Parts: sequence; C-alpha cells; structure tokens
Amino acid sequence: MEPVIDWNEVPDKPARHSSYMINLNEVPLMNHLNIMGDIPKVFHPYITNIRNVKPDGNCGFRALAVCLGLDEHEYYEYIRQQMREELQNRYHIYAGIFFRDVNSLYQDLCFFGSPCPREHWMKMPEAGVLIANKFGVIVHSLSMSGSFTIFPFWSGPEEIQHHRALTIALVNDENHYVMVELQGGYPMPTITPYWNFRNISMSAAGWETVYRWRLELYTQLDRRESGFVDLGD
Repeated sequence: MEPVIDWNEVPDKPARHSSYMINLNEVPLMNHLNIMGDIPKVFHPYITNIRNVKPDGNCGFRALAVCLGLDEHEYYEYIRQQMREELQNRYHIYAGIFFRDVNSLYQDLCFFGSPCPREHWMKMPEAGVLIANKFGVIVHSLSMSGSFTIFPFWSGPEEIQHHRALTIALVNDENHYVMVELQGGYPMPTITPYWNFRNISMSAAGWETVYRWRLELYTQLDRRESGFVDLGD
C-alpha cells in the first residue's frame, strides 16, 4: 500500500534553536546501545529526539521510514522498494556515479524479509543518494568514522517548496542505525563526494550555497573537537 507521508511530521527547515536538550542516556534503547558514544559530539546540543528501531538487519530502512513519519514495521520494505525503483529508473546514470557495483546494489535492494543477512544490509552513502533523489529531501548520516550530507542531485532548493532533512546515525560499533532528529541551526556534515558538479544539475548546485554557513559551521566545530590547529592562522 502506498503510504501518505505527513510532511508535517518530517523535520522541516530547522527552527530557532531551543535550549531544550534530551538526556541521551535516558533514551530507550535495545541491546544497551551506547548512543552517546556513537554520535559525534558536535551534534549533541542539537539532538531533540532519537528513535531506535528493530535490529533485524533492516534497521537502515526502518530508520528512514521513521524519519518519513511512517511505521517502521509496516513500511521498511516500502523504503527498500522505493530505493530499488529509483535505482532501476536511472540505472545507467547511477552506474556512472556510484563507486560501488550497481548490479550488487540492485540485488541487495531486491531482498525482502526479516531477518536480513549482513550482505544485504543498507549501504551508505548510496542509499542516501537514492532516498534524497526519490523523495526530494536532504539526508544526513552520522557516525564516528565519518558523517556526511546528501542533497538532491537534480532538483534545486528553489524547486522544492519545503526543505526536509532526514537524519540517521550508525551506532553499536557501526552495526545498527537509529533515527535522529536535529533542531536549530545545527551544523551540516560534509557533503558526500558523489554530490559534485559532474553528477548534479545546475539548479541543484544551489543547495551548497543555501546551506554553506551550516556546512562551514560543521567544519569549524569538527576541527575544534578533534584538536586540529591551523598553522596558517
């Protein structure tokens, strides 16, 4: 069944930053996941909600379903189906974009069922690219090994009326995804290398301009957190 996505339940353009911050240690989690330690600290002041999902190997698809305001149990397969449809419709285009083998990626998206074996787990950033283009949203993926932002490739910021951001985090030794909600003028992690002027439309290039200050904020905070010293200053 095709779901009706309530965009009012999906994070919109960030509102003015609130002083309210959840206690990450009190978030209900399964398997005692260490959420606090697995999400980069630069994002902690901006997190207002974390939703865990069933750890059955489909957690990435489940987390994205929750980001879209959908029930994870009913619609995680729908998310996988939408990714497969997006890949299939632009197969030759994505074959020229992705470093990962597109045939293998397509086979992963053809798997349905629970539990899902590791070889068919959701693969980022390719999955984020497919979601960003399919739904016309911004996707953030957070992890200790590297966080990144994905903007739509062929629709510019002026062509999409409401800018929506979906954020997921890879936790539990990078074996499990959860949904994260960021509020305020949160820093946007570095744009994925897939999103470049060779692959995107001219109108889509405007995303970087609109959100440049947020991208630069992340760079500044990340350097400060890592103890980076710019000898040029």
